[in-house]
Amino acid sequence: MTASADAGPTTTVAPPTAARPRWRRLLPSPWVGVPVVVYVLLTLTGVTLSSIGATYLREDPGSPSGDQLLQAAVTRSDEFLTSSPLALGVMATGQGDDLNPLTAPQGFTTMLPDSPVSSVVLADGAVLRWGTFLPDQMLFAARWWLPLLLLVLGMPALLRPLVGSRWPGLFAAALIAFAPATAWWSLSPLQLWGFLAAGAAALQRCAVSAGERGPWWRTALWGLASAWLLARTPLLYQPWALVVAPVVLALGIVPLLAERVTRVRRGVAVAAVGVASLALAGAVLWENRASLAATAGTVYPGSRVSTGGPVPVEQLFGATALADLRRIPIVQGNPSELSSGFLVAGIVAVALLAVGITFRSREHRAAVWTVLVCSAPWIAWTTISFGGLGRRIPLANLVPPERAATMTGFLAALLLCLVLPGWRDRAPWRVVVAVTAAVVLAAGYASSQIVETTLPGLTPTRVWLSLVVLAAVVALLVARPRWWGGYAAGSLAAFLLVWQVNPVLVGLADLRGTAVADRMLAEGRAARDAGTLWVSDDKTVDALLTATGVPALSSRQMAGPDREQWLRLDPGATSEGIWNRGGSFVEFDWADQAEPSFTTQGEDQVVVTVSPCSLAERFPELDRVVSSSPIAEPCLTEVDGFGWGGVDRHVYAVSR
Repeated sequence: MTASADAGPTTTVAPPTAARPRWRRLLPSPWVGVPVVVYVLLTLTGVTLSSIGATYLREDPGSPSGDQLLQAAVTRSDEFLTSSPLALGVMATGQGDDLNPLTAPQGFTTMLPDSPVSSVVLADGAVLRWGTFLPDQMLFAARWWLPLLLLVLGMPALLRPLVGSRWPGLFAAALIAFAPATAWWSLSPLQLWGFLAAGAAALQRCAVSAGERGPWWRTALWGLASAWLLARTPLLYQPWALVVAPVVLALGIVPLLAERVTRVRRGVAVAAVGVASLALAGAVLWENRASLAATAGTVYPGSRVSTGGPVPVEQLFGATALADLRRIPIVQGNPSELSSGFLVAGIVAVALLAVGITFRSREHRAAVWTVLVCSAPWIAWTTISFGGLGRRIPLANLVPPERAATMTGFLAALLLCLVLPGWRDRAPWRVVVAVTAAVVLAAGYASSQIVETTLPGLTPTRVWLSLVVLAAVVALLVARPRWWGGYAAGSLAAFLLVWQVNPVLVGLADLRGTAVADRMLAEGRAARDAGTLWVSDDKTVDALLTATGVPALSSRQMAGPDREQWLRLDPGATSEGIWNRGGSFVEFDWADQAEPSFTTQGEDQVVVTVSPCSLAERFPELDRVVSSSPIAEPCLTEVDGFGWGGVDRHVYAVSR
């Protein structure tokens, strides 16, 4: 049968597409699945970037246990001598209580809770108590990588509704994760950024679901997740949290309220999450009021007041020149103090805004201007002298400008990733050249200042090489702002700056599985049962004692002192200005003197010089003294010894 000549055009109907198998519909998006799978693999293998494998934390440095790629970074004692040993100590004891009578309750200052609400809000620290029956290396790795997982999941989810793609969010996560400040601060900035990004993204989902009258249970679940993730914000490192948290929270909230039709319902959801989050945070603060009072009463950091002022330009725009920071001797300061985020990204963002971008929605416009306006005061805080006025500005006076400078680079990266999707896809070459030149000039000047003041070993060749790479990345991003290749190139360039900063460690080095670690774990159980104490004259030995749950007078005093206990050493409180400190190592130096003397070698160190026998008279519960050299005291009997950090340690029993 043939169709008539005047029949209309025939339409070919494609066969119906086969429905996706049910099992495939249950699989998560690769944006979620891939990071989660990588996280699980890292957890199961016990891989971290911890520096607890440092030479002086080894039983025999010539024959270290476990596998480690690259040498341990020894700059941030906050990690390998403090937070990591404390975490391992919780796994050894099954409790978060502090084991040093000289220190006030550590509370949330260690993020290792022991009270009910704190254990919920800080659940990643609470689960370490399961170390009594779960593999320590897996718990340690799971907690280590959780902030990065939340950042990689949260930032793309947060930015996608604003810019229309997950790629800018992933790029922002990469610029934060691979910033020199992140690497040289042992990834601690991720504790802030990971939970904030995920919490803001969950808040966004909650508000959108409420605005669209979605299922109540979905709205409630997203709201509870957001409240839980954001509740820890006031508990984190204040000089960073005060800079970053208001900006990220405003980014999560302001664009939600830009939609007029659903503004009221979204606002109610945001308010409900805010109340729940503040209630959780308030309960944690109440549970930890003793540690809060101890910190508030300290000479440092309790009485520290800061003001805004210009920081060296190399701390603002010098991040791209720090690829060889580990190999080049630094003549002043340390690498973590010099490191920063990519504030040069802010030059690109502001320049493109000045030329003019096309906002894809009212929410996109609100997001860009929110981040820009909220970040501007902190840029001023790091570049303009505020004098006495700055010391009278509440909250801001808790932020030293050097710490604010560290975080402004992260905020600049976030702003860039919001601006790029609105920039024209085929930019005029004049704009590309002008923006690239401005960035290179700023970074070049900062790099030259680094050579003049801090890293004289940084050669001009390496400076120019870093500038060439920077110019190529900036030109590519400005010329093709929505191409994933530009994001990949920028991420790779950032990664190459920091890939060799921290070691890749499999397991827990010599803090588990070695003869001395096993012995100390047994000694710790015996000492806790008997209510006795140890003490040592070396903070690397203190790290071993802390990691194995041995109660000791020598350890890190995080929140502040237990004044009543310190008066046993200093009855007249004549040296209270020295030992009344938070975040300080309490160290002992053995000498033939009955009356203790107190010195400090920096804001985070308290040294007590005293005879071990005199110390034992003041603390009758003292049972073991560890010394790095032989000592002859009438109350001491050498009963044991072990090697640690290449030094023979002598263990003495205290006789009564």
